[in-house]
Amino acid sequence: MLVFLDESWDTGFKFDKESSKYFSIWIVMFNENEDAEDCDKRIDLLKKELGKQTNFEFHYAKSSNKIREAFFSAVSPYNFFYYGIVINKTELYSEWLKIKESFYKYVCSLVFENAKEKIENATIIIDKNWSWQFEQQLQTYLKRKFNGDWIKKIKKVKMQHSHKNNLLQLADYIASGINRRSTTTDKEE
Repeated sequence: MLVFLDESWDTGFKFDKESSKYFSIWIVMFNENEDAEDCDKRIDLLKKELGKQTNFEFHYAKSSNKIREAFFSAVSPYNFFYYGIVINKTELYSEWLKIKESFYKYVCSLVFENAKEKIENATIIIDKNWSWQFEQQLQTYLKRKFNGDWIKKIKKVKMQHSHKNNLLQLADYIASGINRRSTTTDKEE
């Protein structure tokens, strides 16, 4: 099983200095590696169809509506599912959660808790925005929380740059697309 994780908005709590009110994490899950490989190849093909370079990164916030529609249309036939969580940071009062690493681990644990019935022996791939030390901390934290003596929900956690991983780009599109839809009024669309 392959799981790709991306977040939207920021982990900051300085609301008077441009921190976002919300933070969300979304995971895109493939039960079969073959399904993930097929979807990855389709995204590569879409780049060619759109006349983009092979190293082009699909990033929702930087894409036109035309590219967004083409992307979602291209990936819609593939077998994946997703889970996510949106947090209103202004409603959190714990000082511990205002430490960005603690907050990030906590929100990750919430989304994996929601999806734990579907997760088994998963390799988790996260967009590389963190240090290798934090990567190790996060892997240890998630494994301790979701693995037991007889149950192995999480095999490995690794970080990769999204510009080198089409399926992290898929997670970005899912996260940003749903977040945009859930926080945009009809007048803004």
